[in-house]
Amino acid sequence: MPSVCDHGPVRRIRRRLGAVIVSLLALGAVTMGRAGAQPTATENPADTSTYDPYFAEQWALPALHVPLAWSRSTGVGVRVGVVDTGVDLAHEDLAGKVAVSTSCIGADDVAAACQGTGQDDEGHGTHVAGIIAADTFNGKGVASVAPGAQLVVAKALDASGSGALEDVNAAIKWVVDHGARIVNLSVEADGTQLSVTPGQSLAEGIEYAWHHGAIPVVAAGNATPSLFGPTGYAGIDAVVVGATGRSGEPAWYSSPLIGARWGIVAPGGDARSPAGTASCAGPLAAACIVSTGWFAGHSNAYADDEGTSMAAPEVSGVLALLLGQGLAPQAAINRLLLTADPLACGAGCAGAADAAAAVAAATPVRFGTNRSPQPPPPTPAPTSLPVPGRRVRTGAPPVPAGAVPPTSVPPAPVVTPTAAAPASPPPQLAAGPLPAPIHAGRHALAIVVAVVLLVVVSVLLAVEATTSAVRRRER
Repeated sequence: MPSVCDHGPVRRIRRRLGAVIVSLLALGAVTMGRAGAQPTATENPADTSTYDPYFAEQWALPALHVPLAWSRSTGVGVRVGVVDTGVDLAHEDLAGKVAVSTSCIGADDVAAACQGTGQDDEGHGTHVAGIIAADTFNGKGVASVAPGAQLVVAKALDASGSGALEDVNAAIKWVVDHGARIVNLSVEADGTQLSVTPGQSLAEGIEYAWHHGAIPVVAAGNATPSLFGPTGYAGIDAVVVGATGRSGEPAWYSSPLIGARWGIVAPGGDARSPAGTASCAGPLAAACIVSTGWFAGHSNAYADDEGTSMAAPEVSGVLALLLGQGLAPQAAINRLLLTADPLACGAGCAGAADAAAAVAAATPVRFGTNRSPQPPPPTPAPTSLPVPGRRVRTGAPPVPAGAVPPTSVPPAPVVTPTAAAPASPPPQLAAGPLPAPIHAGRHALAIVVAVVLLVVVSVLLAVEATTSAVRRRER
């Protein structure tokens, strides 16, 4: 005759409850793990709250296979130094991405002398900064190569785009001292009119960055001489970047990379007018690079520009993706060069940068088949040295099917940098990492799982207590 209290059903209940607990614990671990993970980034035209309106025109990003790379890294935790004309600190696509900024104009190679704001008053630096790390998936403006990265800004060039080489050296040291792990240098001896006295060289700042753990990335120049003196790039610890056009071939203006220790090319645009000069006016803009812009009297502007100044930040962004994966500087450079698309780009050039291959996100179709979705029409040979021409966006970008048109940028004429006094700059942004995005739905699910676990454990304890009491009565 069976006992008054048959423990078989109790054991079955306990086993089932145990299985439920194990399953819930596993679900909770997966849920909470996903809540802290970096979300998979996409550009979906149907989701107008996140789709960046100019993304459809950013041919450089698919040419670099950047969207594929986002599944593996967005550069979270990496600071990129921008040594240029400054950045529009109030721009809707950049304000939240600038960790700290300053001006090094007049610093004369002394980083401690840098002070004040890094507000742009020319536009070049704002364009460069947007290519690297503009706010992405926010339903505004443009997407960037490394949307998870932050910017450390040092203004070294004035409202005319000119500056002293010693101020650039001071700016390099300042951004490195403030956490930059990559230093973007879209400067050249001609296009930015850097004044160089005998004996001066950009090599001092470059070597300071490299020996303090940061990767210098230098624009090769637009048919201009090297900033490193008669020896050119020989012996310089910097990634030197030339430009390619929408066709995927080296741009007609890009200076050679002869002697570069680490040379590579990336999209910089290749538009030129019938007269053979660089121009992004009208339909020529399709072969230029669209990014954030600054123009006097306008807010939240976007602009088209071309040059090795645009190619360098593309590569800075790819290196930020690699550093975001935990690679050391030299390992990141090696990966960048070893995974470059084969391309006849001259002595000193490893090929064309490939973000997806570098972060090993996928094995994209190789160069020559999908890198150039829409080559520009042929244009006459240049008749003069190029001076890439930036133009302001005067209207809203084409809207993908099913998307809601974005707010248009106020119209403005084609402008060139002037020495006019800049508007009052916004207050300097505080240094420090930006908070990670909060995924409310996932955190809520984790809380629900925790509550369910608590209830199940309470039931199990009650069953155990009842079983113990019955056993005591039987004894």
